[in-house]
Amino acid sequence: MTESRLGIVGLRRGLHPARHCAAAGLRVTSVCDVDSNLAATAAAELGAESFPDFAHLLEGPIDAVLLANFFDEHAALAIQALAARKHVLSETAACTSLEEGRSLISAVERSGRTYMFAENYPFKPHAFEIARRFAAGEIGAFEYAESEYYHAFAPGAFAPDRSHWRGRISSTHYCTHSIAPVMAITGRFPVAVGAFEMGRDELGRGQASVEMIRFDDGTLMKSLHGFLQGEPPLQWSSLRVHGSRGLLENARHGDARRVRLRREAWATGTGKVEDALIDPPDVPDDVRMLRVFADAVTGGAPPALDVRFGVSCSLVGVYALESLRRGSAQVELPNLGARAR
Repeated sequence: MTESRLGIVGLRRGLHPARHCAAAGLRVTSVCDVDSNLAATAAAELGAESFPDFAHLLEGPIDAVLLANFFDEHAALAIQALAARKHVLSETAACTSLEEGRSLISAVERSGRTYMFAENYPFKPHAFEIARRFAAGEIGAFEYAESEYYHAFAPGAFAPDRSHWRGRISSTHYCTHSIAPVMAITGRFPVAVGAFEMGRDELGRGQASVEMIRFDDGTLMKSLHGFLQGEPPLQWSSLRVHGSRGLLENARHGDARRVRLRREAWATGTGKVEDALIDPPDVPDDVRMLRVFADAVTGGAPPALDVRFGVSCSLVGVYALESLRRGSAQVELPNLGARAR
């Protein structure tokens, strides 16, 4: 396997996937963070060189960058890296406006380099297994999906000002952990969204959102995300996909990695209901994600979650905020042009 040299920007989140890089054929050679002490500590742990800023990191010995910096600051750095002829693995969000999204798509197309959206939830064991079984036709044609992602913070426990990204975004924006798995499983892209908000923190901000999303074939999904009580087990979202001949979902109780397959008697061919719990391979999501990126970089194939995937998924949250401003009316998403299917 050809080993690619990777630079990591933003080490609070980026250190976790960094520890899986070797298993994916990636070698971390450079790190960069606004906290110089954190950067120095991470560099020592990873056997990498610490750079004082992003521009210097891009001049170093790297083939690709992982952008794990603040949520709303990825697009500009991605465009800068692509201009420097580096491959990019960008965490969510890919962009925070239509203008940023279009600029990012153009930068990818000009560069001829790989851009992959580092949304890890499609690679969770339950989501990956649902995708595999859906692709095999086990539940027929896609009809409807629901997905949830939320945290149960105590009142007053988390109220940053606008110097932190959580203080700068709406409850609608942090939607990709719930939407991306459905997009990846079904191959559908969002074309419209209507949003509703609930809960208020001590600064008067909405705490969670429900978004009803219409896809390009007319099918629907519901996304619930934000800060709500009843947080599911760490790192596991709730996901269900209804097909024309059955249901796939992860377990609501017990081990949320387990996948439930339900088909009624008429659909099984045996005259009996099938209702089974399946244990998927427990491969860490970051390992799967990094392997897909490494294969795209070395093999030249389009990555699983390409730039239009990332931009479209991220813009759902942007246009959901516009829906809130219009009294939760449905808002059409922009047409981003041709995309690979």
